[in-house]
Amino acid sequence: MTTGAALTRNLDQWLKNVGFVNGNPFASADAERERDYLPEYFIDTGHYPLILGDPQNPQSTLVLAPRGCGKTAYRVMLEQQCYPQDSELNALVIPYLSFDSLFEQTDLSLRQRLQCHLNTILRLGLRALEETRARFPEIDARITVAQHQTLQTLEQATTPSLAPAKGRIPMEDFTTFVQLVRKLGVASTYVIIDRLDEQPETADSPQAVVDLVLPLLAHLPLMELQGAAFKLFLPLETETLLRNAAKVRLDRLEVYTVEWTETLLQQLLEKRLTTFSAGRIKSLAQLARSPLSETIDRELVQWSNGSPRRLLHLGELLLIEHARQMQGEDLLIAQETWERAYALFHRDFPPPELSINPALPQAQIGTQLIGLTPLEHKFLLALYESHGWCEKEALILKVWDTADGVTDQAVSRLVRRIREKIEPLPGSPLYLLTEHNQGFRLEHLREA
Repeated sequence: MTTGAALTRNLDQWLKNVGFVNGNPFASADAERERDYLPEYFIDTGHYPLILGDPQNPQSTLVLAPRGCGKTAYRVMLEQQCYPQDSELNALVIPYLSFDSLFEQTDLSLRQRLQCHLNTILRLGLRALEETRARFPEIDARITVAQHQTLQTLEQATTPSLAPAKGRIPMEDFTTFVQLVRKLGVASTYVIIDRLDEQPETADSPQAVVDLVLPLLAHLPLMELQGAAFKLFLPLETETLLRNAAKVRLDRLEVYTVEWTETLLQQLLEKRLTTFSAGRIKSLAQLARSPLSETIDRELVQWSNGSPRRLLHLGELLLIEHARQMQGEDLLIAQETWERAYALFHRDFPPPELSINPALPQAQIGTQLIGLTPLEHKFLLALYESHGWCEKEALILKVWDTADGVTDQAVSRLVRRIREKIEPLPGSPLYLLTEHNQGFRLEHLREA
């Protein structure tokens, strides 16, 4: 048996022994793969009912969030409440998630790109309506002969080619489709646009994302089409670009930002543990040795830095490391395992940047402000102003103004107190490092 296979076996056995009957609660950060469980642990960060909106009065909406903060979870939840998946919300959903046709040909005008978008959206809409008719016979029974002919005409018009069928106008065809859906008793059509930053052409470029959706957003009659709403899930980095885009009227659209507080992340952690253990486990504290049990849930949430994806990644590393180091029948997670997982985590996700306020005795890590004593502040500021590195003797002179009477123990005590304030794990420092007794270094500094 290979090392990887043995590790997987150990982890699976541990999960079963402690009560995770539905699998690893941290194994996937992809809401698409967890559709069955998503409603049980979904957390509304504050805007979900507004994003859903009222099908009787649909409004186009932009949902902005950093990567890994749950845009896809919002989208999947919305899909699951609408036709063709369900009838809880009286709206037909058209998921628009792939944009290959836009990338297959360059040098298209804004209007041509709009036509390309609408052709694809209409083709997807016809497929969604067909699925709805198959799953909900009462809707299929409402279709008249004339409406059936209209659908056939639209199907013939929406070929996979870039150009619309000769003599047809995609905007008019899409309007016809929306009106037909309403006549079938479905109040509105929701076009849900996601994965915009997951394309090779847009992955590292917020501007490319904006360019991709600009033909849609710039067409105000489309955004305000009666009986339809566009729900766009966009990376947060596009917000400034969109507000500066002359052709986009954000004042005519609903705009919401997804933000995760530590309280919300704690709720997510508890719900995932509860869901995957069928109610047996509500916190990692139940699975950890003392004194780690007193801090592990809080620390996991804090180090996630406002990101559900980071929370899941760190949790997955923790369980893998526990399976790797587990001895005999001891099922509880040790402090050493937690520290090893934490170190591995920061290879993939560097910690928030550190800055030192030159005027006030405080440090800032990410958005967290940390109060310092005058001596602690002087020590960190001396390092900060030395570009993060200073020899020990020179640093002593800067902090104490003299080397006389300043013992190694005094320096060590000061460093320990600082680490207790700024380090997530003072025993495994990330920010304030000692270099072979030669000096001290500050890492992960925010550029001045």
